Amino acid sequence: MKKEIVVGFNFTYGMLKQLCDNMLLLIDRDIVEFTDRGFTAAKRTAFVNQLNAFLAIPSDETLDGMKQTATQSKDIARELLEIAMRSVINMVEIVFKDFPGKQAEFGNFDLTRQTDEELVRNAKNMKDAATKYLTSLATEGLTAAKITSLETLRTAFDTAIDLKRKAITERNSVTEVRRTEANKLYTILIDYSNRGKAIFADVSQAKYSDYVIYNTPSGTDETPPVTP
Repeated sequence: MKKEIVVGFNFTYGMLKQLCDNMLLLIDRDIVEFTDRGFTAAKRTAFVNQLNAFLAIPSDETLDGMKQTATQSKDIARELLEIAMRSVINMVEIVFKDFPGKQAEFGNFDLTRQTDEELVRNAKNMKDAATKYLTSLATEGLTAAKITSLETLRTAFDTAIDLKRKAITERNSVTEVRRTEANKLYTILIDYSNRGKAIFADVSQAKYSDYVIYNTPSGTDETPPVTP
């Protein structure tokens, strides 16, 4: 089993972006001191590139919306297919009311209890049986065009199932990518946080504090103040 990628910090992705934006501003402010410690334009570009790579990943909200849309499209396609299949079932029950064996060739008539995959297979059986008994069922209005329409609806539903599955898979895959890129960005952020603290530890308490990042939901010190 593939090991799940875990986010290495406690705050939100939005807070991660804000902290990185602020870190870049701090470095620009203190560029003289950072340059003296080996910071270069190339390193700043690498930081910005990693931030941009992280921001370019679609959000969970976007992917959830795509999944919901795919699910809705699948449900609509299923409803249309069921309507067409029930029409055929009605014909079969009238024409072959005394022939249960022939009815059985059309598959399970209890459509609502079937899974999506079962319904697709059942629709295929129904199309084949309808084609076989077209002449007999023509008295109830079955035509070659209706059989073609049934197959078109089955294909559309089958495709909609695949698209929903793809949307779910893509969301899971992108979630892993986002976590990976976020962890890379966090590593860079903490590296420059530590560098900033080291630079100003014995120089400026205020600037030292600017570079302190707490691994809390807010990214700040959430320890309640001690009341004298």
